[in-house]
Amino acid sequence: MAKKELDRFDTKAKRGIQISTKLLALVGGTVLFSCTIVSFMCLATFARKQMKATEASLSNTAEGAMRVMTDWIVTLKGYSFITSERQDVKEAVLNNDSRALQSIVNASAQKLDFEVMAVTDPRGRVLQGGGHNISPGTDLSNLSAVKSALRGVDGCAYEPIGSSPFAAVYASPIRNAGRTIGISIFAYDLTTDDFITLMKTGYDVECTIFKDTERVVSTLHGVVGTRLDNATISNQVLQTGMPFTGENTINGSLFYSVYTPLKNEDGTITGMLFIAKSMENIESIRNSTITLVVPIVIVLAIVLIILSYMFIKWLMWRIANVTNFLKELEQGDADLTKRCKLFIRDEIGDLIIHFDLFLDRMQNMMKQLQDSKQELNYSGKDMADGAASTVNAISEIITNIDGISAQITNQGMSVDQTADAVRDISSNISTLESMIERQGNGVSQASSAVEQMIGSISSVNVSVDKMAASFQSLSANAQSGFTKQQAVNDRIKQIETQSEMLQEANQAISSIAEQTNLLAMNAAIEAAHAGEAGKGFSVVADEIRKLSETSSEQSRTIGDQLNKIKDSISEVVQASTESSEAFTAVSAQIKQTDVLVAQIKAAIEEQNAGSQQINSALKSMNDSTVEVRKSSKEVTTSNERIMRETATLQDVTSNMKQSMEEMSNGARKINEQGASLNSISKTVKSSIDKIGSQIDLFKV
Repeated sequence: MAKKELDRFDTKAKRGIQISTKLLALVGGTVLFSCTIVSFMCLATFARKQMKATEASLSNTAEGAMRVMTDWIVTLKGYSFITSERQDVKEAVLNNDSRALQSIVNASAQKLDFEVMAVTDPRGRVLQGGGHNISPGTDLSNLSAVKSALRGVDGCAYEPIGSSPFAAVYASPIRNAGRTIGISIFAYDLTTDDFITLMKTGYDVECTIFKDTERVVSTLHGVVGTRLDNATISNQVLQTGMPFTGENTINGSLFYSVYTPLKNEDGTITGMLFIAKSMENIESIRNSTITLVVPIVIVLAIVLIILSYMFIKWLMWRIANVTNFLKELEQGDADLTKRCKLFIRDEIGDLIIHFDLFLDRMQNMMKQLQDSKQELNYSGKDMADGAASTVNAISEIITNIDGISAQITNQGMSVDQTADAVRDISSNISTLESMIERQGNGVSQASSAVEQMIGSISSVNVSVDKMAASFQSLSANAQSGFTKQQAVNDRIKQIETQSEMLQEANQAISSIAEQTNLLAMNAAIEAAHAGEAGKGFSVVADEIRKLSETSSEQSRTIGDQLNKIKDSISEVVQASTESSEAFTAVSAQIKQTDVLVAQIKAAIEEQNAGSQQINSALKSMNDSTVEVRKSSKEVTTSNERIMRETATLQDVTSNMKQSMEEMSNGARKINEQGASLNSISKTVKSSIDKIGSQIDLFKV
């Protein structure tokens, strides 16, 4: 039977791919897809943030360079102002004392840091000077800074001076008694390598100083003396005075650059400051990041797939244990004493526990059914024996009635033998009364047996009702488990939402680290400006930068861990969903079993109705027996009258013959009822045997 049922399932549904293979393929594909997407997003985010960081770094470096340039101007201003206020300088200018001025220039050259110094007369001609071919008599009145000083206002400009093609020049008027008697001029030559070397070594950037669109000094090789050929940049910087930030190609190489205008004190623009980083360096950093991230992602994906495979294999092993146990129950001798092994108390463990409890209850039910089966067997045997006895008694009654009828016929033919016939009739009537008495006893016994069988069927019906109630309780427990599983799913989704909030907090920490890094860079620039006095501040700036880098590393590590936690939560959500589906399948199976129990209950109720019909037939037969007994008494009374009144024998004989015919018809009806009762008892016994054979299959 089990083989036929299995073949029936095989024909309806083909064997599909194993669940473990599906789960492994799903988890592996999810892991690979997730790792690929995360890697792509991380690299894209890194590239975008790297470009933003590069842009911000270059902008900050350009601002720092301009601060350095401004500091130089401020230094020149201090030198020029102090020189213009010195009394010995004023006296030397008034007296046109070249020797005194030369002494002052030489002393300043030893103590101060500058490249060009000059003292002029009120017309802008050099009285004495030093550096870059600034000799007495040189006319500097055409310089913008000198023109402002000649008007009595300090002047500052980026312009050529002496042999320097481009310099930062500051000029202050030398006043005496309210009138300008000369000009004090100091300048830094911007075409030397001092400034661009500071930018190159201090900030790792390329630096170029433009005089108008001409490159006068640069860290790039082979570009000094060339001109900027990008009209967009030159117009934006030199015409509108707005800085330019973006990509630019120089000698076939791509740079991300910042162009800053160099403005004179009167607002005119005479040059530009170029700060840039090569895109090749940026691309090399990006490629290094890819070579670092991709292997890590691949190793992580492999590790996650291996762990998923081990978990799925362990889970399927536990499910196979339950399946093998069910196969043993289905293929064996229906041994209800067996129990499934419990390894771990989890969802599968709870399923095993509740299934074992169901087997305990089923075992008790089978014990009660086996006990009821024994009682039904005994009742069926008693009913069959009573029915057979009733049939035999009725056959004897019919035979005797036929004999009496023949005798009455003979009595009518021979009046002379009336007395002998009457005595025979009296004897036969006595025998008839004895047989009727035995028939009544047999019918009573059969009625008692049927009533016992009805009581047994009622007991079985009560047991089936208990079984149905047990299945309803089990279904309610399964529904309760499903509800709790849904509550666990909601709690896991809350945890997933909180993990996303941790991701946002981690991004905020990363942003703070980037701002701290920019602060450290600005602090380093200020420390460089301060020179020897800023070395201690430079150490603090380095420590702040290291702290920012450490914070960034920790933020990336936290982000990776949060991503792992998020993946684990997704796996738990998936496993929890599969557990809910398993609860649903168990509830469906319980409902199917409950339907089978209801069918058994309906069959027992039908059997109970049949037994009630048998009992009704036996009562009818008992009533007929009572009538026969009453008729027998009437025959006895008639026989006495025959003995007293022989004269009326013919009339009485005629009446007796008629009564015998009625009794014969009644006896035949009783015989038919007895045969029907015998057939019903055999059917009941066959049904009891079938139920017993099915119950005996269970080992309790």
